[in-house]
Amino acid sequence: MFSPFLLLAAAAASPTGPVPGEVKIFKDWYVACDNIWSCEAGTLSDDASELFTAQVVRIRREGGPDAPFRIELTPQEEQAKGPARLVIDDGKPHSGTPDSEGDTWLDEAQSMAIARGLANGKSARVVLSDGSAIPISLAGSSAALRYIDAIQQRAGTSGAIVATGAKPDTAQPPETPQLTARAATSLIELPDLKAYPKVVADSGCEFRMEGAEDRVEPLGQHNGKDMALVLIACDSGAYNFGSAVMIAERPMEDPNARWTFRNAKFDGETGWGDEEQVAQVVNASFDPATGTLSELAKGRGLGDCGTANSYAWDGEQFRLSERHEMDDCRGAWDWPRVWVAEVSVVR
Repeated sequence: MFSPFLLLAAAAASPTGPVPGEVKIFKDWYVACDNIWSCEAGTLSDDASELFTAQVVRIRREGGPDAPFRIELTPQEEQAKGPARLVIDDGKPHSGTPDSEGDTWLDEAQSMAIARGLANGKSARVVLSDGSAIPISLAGSSAALRYIDAIQQRAGTSGAIVATGAKPDTAQPPETPQLTARAATSLIELPDLKAYPKVVADSGCEFRMEGAEDRVEPLGQHNGKDMALVLIACDSGAYNFGSAVMIAERPMEDPNARWTFRNAKFDGETGWGDEEQVAQVVNASFDPATGTLSELAKGRGLGDCGTANSYAWDGEQFRLSERHEMDDCRGAWDWPRVWVAEVSVVR
């Protein structure tokens, strides 16, 4: 049994905030599970400079008895001219249904047999519609799929992919955490940061780019106060732009009152910053209709690694509602999910 199961099992009930799952790398395969045992495994490039084999095969499985289980073939866009097929150990090709994006979803009824073939096979390839083939490394596939069995408590059951046994497949995943987000509403006035130079100076942003623009977004009114989201342009790089996050407040609809500023609170780690600094989000965007603050921190310019977080504003702090990540830069353009919550929006 993999020890990360204990970590994920406690995630939803953690008193200190969300505990996202981990992305594990087993040779040429990655695997990740979130807090409700929804898991994904897939291929990585065996060479960081040759990325055409990455995520060509992706396996997704939900937690719980009789949960959905799907396998997708996702060649790169320039290769996906029609339906693809999967061949394991020169056996009979497995075919499926292509979608509008050129990816092929294999026959769901055969998904267990295909997954077990990938775990136990010696070689595999994805055959494209023009007859050309993409070789797929199976190094690490068995360990990745065994990890899914462990996280979903299927080891030793008839529902396991690798660690099969005689016990029934009955384990239920943790319930999805429930969050309430407050949609932003307009204010009669927003704070002008030019009138508060000390706030910017005390934000901890030491390397502000020349000409960087700060942003102020209305959060609406709550508990007798006007509230605004303040994103102070902060540390920057070639493709990542950090913003220090603060909350501005004043008595409701009092244009003569000065705004006060406080560091925004988050229930977990953000992309940048530490406990001694104002929290920073990276490449930030804010959706007022859902009260959602999002960030996307790239590990490198290609965008095949990094972290993406979404946070729900509950009127007092930002709470993590979804997290995707990939630490290894080996061609994984769609980062697997490691945390999710269900968000209800109030207005």
